[in-house]
Amino acid sequence: MTAKEQSLYNLYLMVTKSSQNKPFTLRKNFDGFEDKPEYLYIKKISKFLNKFPQIKPELYFKAPFMIYDDLDYISLDFFTTRKALKAYTVYMKQKNEESPDSKEHLEFIKESLRFIAMFCIKNKIPIREYVTHKTGVTYSWMKHFKEHNISVYVLFELPNIFNIVGQTPEDEKELFLGDIGNKLHIYKMKYMNSKEAINLIRKGYKKIITLVDQQNKRKKTRDNI
Repeated sequence: MTAKEQSLYNLYLMVTKSSQNKPFTLRKNFDGFEDKPEYLYIKKISKFLNKFPQIKPELYFKAPFMIYDDLDYISLDFFTTRKALKAYTVYMKQKNEESPDSKEHLEFIKESLRFIAMFCIKNKIPIREYVTHKTGVTYSWMKHFKEHNISVYVLFELPNIFNIVGQTPEDEKELFLGDIGNKLHIYKMKYMNSKEAINLIRKGYKKIITLVDQQNKRKKTRDNI
């Protein structure tokens, strides 16, 4: 059993138990685990998640508890079914639809800003160039949105975002943005009417702009030595 499979099994334990407000203990000893039926399920789930890296394992395990109200327990084999994928898809859509001021989405916004900062530092670009940076022929931020690494609301402080989306071919827009691509103005209105999210994002960008500029200057200095 690989270390990744062990980590995935413990993530399943953590998410499913904590989602039910139940205590849990992470498994440390996996001796003989490969002889158990659970191993076949965790191996199948691991292969599935490797095939679709845009799916976040923690949210994949959490999704059914957020979608279905009457669940007391979810066995591991459930996550090898199409029903699990459907629950994840519905949950991700709900996350996009929730209020930007909800506690959960405010946390997602913070994670989004951190993600953008780390991406810009890694690629040695200022924040202002994030919106035009491409991975291959695709805008990097579109890929990040599809993989649920950034909230839709952090896009509205980026320059020319509406022009970029408007000039994107429809098939590409559908692939990476889904129905949000044609409803961006609705989310912009929700953003402008928010009480906490708009302030969090604007203050957050000021902080990460400074952070990224400082880190990139240090990297440039080191590279020139």
